[in-house]
Amino acid sequence: MLTYSFDDREGESLYGHLYRCIRRDIESGAIPAHAKLPSKRAFAKHLGVSLITVEGAYQQLMAEGYVRSEPRRGYFANPIAPPPDPAPEKWHKRGLSPFMPFGASEPELLADLSGGSAAAELFPYAVWARTMREVLSREPERALLGASPAMGALRLREALAGHLRAFRGLEVDPACILVGSGAQTLYNLLVQLLGRGLRYAVEDPGYPRLTSVYRANDVELDHVPLDAGGIDVAALAESGAQVAHLMPSHQYPTGIVTSVSRRYELLGWANDAPDRYVVEDDYDCEFRLAGRPIPAMKSIDAGGRVVYLNTFARSLGPAFRIGYAVLPAPLAERFQRELGFYSCTVSTPEQLALARFIENGDFERHVNRMRSHYRGVRDELLAALAACPAAGRLSVEGAEAGLHFLLRVDSSASEADLAAAAQREGVALAPLSAFRQRPVEAAAEQDAPAFVVSYAALDRAAVPHVVEALARAVAAAG
Repeated sequence: MLTYSFDDREGESLYGHLYRCIRRDIESGAIPAHAKLPSKRAFAKHLGVSLITVEGAYQQLMAEGYVRSEPRRGYFANPIAPPPDPAPEKWHKRGLSPFMPFGASEPELLADLSGGSAAAELFPYAVWARTMREVLSREPERALLGASPAMGALRLREALAGHLRAFRGLEVDPACILVGSGAQTLYNLLVQLLGRGLRYAVEDPGYPRLTSVYRANDVELDHVPLDAGGIDVAALAESGAQVAHLMPSHQYPTGIVTSVSRRYELLGWANDAPDRYVVEDDYDCEFRLAGRPIPAMKSIDAGGRVVYLNTFARSLGPAFRIGYAVLPAPLAERFQRELGFYSCTVSTPEQLALARFIENGDFERHVNRMRSHYRGVRDELLAALAACPAAGRLSVEGAEAGLHFLLRVDSSASEADLAAAAQREGVALAPLSAFRQRPVEAAAEQDAPAFVVSYAALDRAAVPHVVEALARAVAAAG
């Protein structure tokens, strides 16, 4: 008869320990498929435990499919399929760039400049923990545990309105603010709000995930080219799109700042038809590192055609799934009327904690600290690039507007070859071509290879080593 020791269960319940022992033996084959297990009473007597302990273990094993019960015959072990071979780890190993060519080697990365993660060490853990404790101890239970309105807790929407007034110069009615669990949730809600029957347009090159979200919503989608002033308005009009999703303050990935004249052209385009809107994605406006922040398009929108969207992914980190949209009043009323059945996708305690964090000035202090840190990293990185052996072959574009810039390389090698060379030196780079959806025109093919350098997660002490590695990669690629 099966025998198990209960001496090493380390606080686990008797039935839980017995269940795990039997499950382990079935999975390993020590108990063969279709083998009959001891009767409950005999097994309990043999092990010196209660009948309830054995019954509990058998019931759990049956619930999970390890064991079956046959009337008047007893309990039998089910056949268990062998576990599948582990999936290839090439695309899951820590530090491997998603832009790395197939079949390339996998060195330990010195730096990943292909992504946009924040500097985790700058997060004010103690302040946030204190804020959360204050929320849990001081807010009324009804406010903490009650259902949040579909558009979000009023306390947070009022705090966001105050923040936008102080930092972005926007006069916003809290009733027009929609809170959601990050940009992707808001994108989906906007498609439902504006309608899947409309035609949408995004910038090209642009944010690949944005394309994926719109395609997943099964809407007609156009990719509109950029020029030095921003999105090409003539091409936008020619596309027939009714909704243009833009990043005017710091376009991703090119870093272009949409000129004021182009902004008025875009507003003119939006006001030419009743169902046209501009979605202004202001994703990293807090981190313009030179001069004053670029005014939001929403601030000059007299016709109510701009939906303003922002998140806390850059300022607090991607784990904080909190974002918000500022809707024109008619769209806010439509949301309440047609989509107000939704529950807010952010938990109420998190909303109240963020509201306190903003109200107390902690968010502003945190952003100021991050901005100072990022400016130091950027300045050291640019100085090191200007002084490295490959400096004559490197040029930087858009370094003042946010946490990434374009690095162009004067080289006969392709972007893929240069990225592979950098990867071999331990630096992950994102080729600009990876952000394009439309075929590249002949004139653009002659442009120097370009890479989107995201330096938010770069360790300041590693800057000299990273630049030395980049210089070696440029020399090796030719």
